[in-house]
Amino acid sequence: MAAPIAIDASVVVRYLTGDDKTQSAAATELFRAAHAGKVKLVIPASTIQETVYVLEKLYNLDAAAIAPKLISLLTLHNVDSPDADWVVPALQFYREKNSDFGDAMLCAYADWAGCGVATFDKGILKKFSEVTARTPADWLAGN
Repeated sequence: MAAPIAIDASVVVRYLTGDDKTQSAAATELFRAAHAGKVKLVIPASTIQETVYVLEKLYNLDAAAIAPKLISLLTLHNVDSPDADWVVPALQFYREKNSDFGDAMLCAYADWAGCGVATFDKGILKKFSEVTARTPADWLAGN
């Protein structure tokens, strides 16, 4: 098998939406080649984040529609995400907590890495009991 191929959000979006006949067909063939063991695809966390943004902003999809598609994509044969250990939980947080995906990624990473979160974002402070989230002043004061 050749060297892995890192996938851009445009390929993921075409594959998931099928909205451009030519590009969607090419993206589908690439994922089929991975399934057949001809190529190995890598989807970095940055690609997942950009894909979520595009699907929300340009396709008006919500977390309930986006998260399951991306989780399924990351489980395909010969499709890998080097950060899947915390990106998949981030997608689950995003869907279950009705949160911003960036916040979900931060909190899923913190949970996975065993670290706290410094934030002024009240949404994070309220929604993510899985992590210790405090304001910078509270961290510095030892609270």
